[in-house]
Amino acid sequence: MEKQKNRLLIVDSMALLFRGFYATYGFGPVMQTKSGLYTNAIYQYIKYFMDAVKKFQPTHIICATDMGKATFRNELYPLYKANRGEPPLELLPQFDLVKEVVDSFDIPFVGLSGYEADDIMGTFAKKYANEDTHVYILTGDGDTLQLLDENTSIIMMKKGFGNYDVITLSDLKDRKGLEHPSQIIELKGLMGDPSDNIPGCPNVGPKTAEKLLLAYRTIDGVFAAIHEVSGKLQQRLLENKDQIYLSRELAAINTLVPLDCVWNSCHCNFDQDKIKDMFERFEFNSLMKLLA
Repeated sequence: MEKQKNRLLIVDSMALLFRGFYATYGFGPVMQTKSGLYTNAIYQYIKYFMDAVKKFQPTHIICATDMGKATFRNELYPLYKANRGEPPLELLPQFDLVKEVVDSFDIPFVGLSGYEADDIMGTFAKKYANEDTHVYILTGDGDTLQLLDENTSIIMMKKGFGNYDVITLSDLKDRKGLEHPSQIIELKGLMGDPSDNIPGCPNVGPKTAEKLLLAYRTIDGVFAAIHEVSGKLQQRLLENKDQIYLSRELAAINTLVPLDCVWNSCHCNFDQDKIKDMFERFEFNSLMKLLA
């Protein structure tokens, strides 16, 4: 009998929290406990998390998180993500409380100062994806497509509850017109990313960037053949060469974060009594049925 592969689910906790918060924010009073604790993001987090566990049946789980706003990318480029405002006050305390929620499931909740959740996810994906383990990354962030390989898939959360788009390595060309996941980084280097305030090259959009990569594969390849690029595009690329390379560096997920996580601690083995106690603490009585 063929050995069944492990299935490691890596959860983008920041994506679940923000998605959960804004799914209910602005539609009336924010969910609170009797003591005044804001819990709407945590409540939705649990719903998303448990639905994904039910659907994808992981054998192991790791939850990844940010640890503050400043990362090594801000040292490279102080304006990185400078376009983002502060989270609403109702969300702020839930960043810490979600760790207690994850702890009740007896799975690791991992973050490291100076790095983003993407870097945590990338490091664990590269560490554990192999012929014995398939990694699934649950997120809403397209940057993670650079982590695709034959043993790593991206579960992209779509609009609405329980809607997922599972993207595999073989999907990349049809979805993005790219030959290799690393070209996601090259793409961001050329066109930038307004959501993260990554500058890229002015007036180079997705179509132009994809056309350049189709012809030359990488940014290095573009500049090696810059004499073949005509007119104003050549001028823009040359004038912004340093900014393009900086943007590529900002877009690259660090897969070498110094992390310590014991494989056995990731094993999916929930203690329902612990989870019930957590539900009671946060007054999540309506979620009890999810444990059935």
